[in-house]
Amino acid sequence: IAFSITAWAYYQTTHEVGELQANGTTDKDFKVCNEKKIREFYGIKTDFVGGKTAIKNRIFSKLQFLNFKESGLVTFRFVVNCRGKIGRFRVKTTDRDLQRSKVDPDNILEIEKALATLKNLNSAKNKSGTSFDSYYVLNFKIENKKIVDIF
Repeated sequence: IAFSITAWAYYQTTHEVGELQANGTTDKDFKVCNEKKIREFYGIKTDFVGGKTAIKNRIFSKLQFLNFKESGLVTFRFVVNCRGKIGRFRVKTTDRDLQRSKVDPDNILEIEKALATLKNLNSAKNKSGTSFDSYYVLNFKIENKKIVDIF
């Protein structure tokens, strides 16, 4: 029992909820700096230079040719490594009622390609200025078959 509790406690302190493990097929060119500790973005200010508004200004027009079958959200979660590079893209799609939905895989690929063009991401830093890996989330709001907002 003591071993089980110790193992469970160790796992809880060294892993985050919702970790994005490397996928050998899609993530082969992306490297994190510390596989054991990737921090959540909301507590450490990982961001694009100019914030999410700047992201929207940079990629929104590139995605206006996409057509979607239904309204809802496309949520991308990815890692920003300590060098400001991004990878390990994962996506979740929901309808207006926040129920899982299907989106054309080609549309997902086009959004991912647009995200991959983002080069001005600020990696997370601690008070001493050391950079580290963290997660980041972007939502794409779909209405009337088009992306109408990125947040």
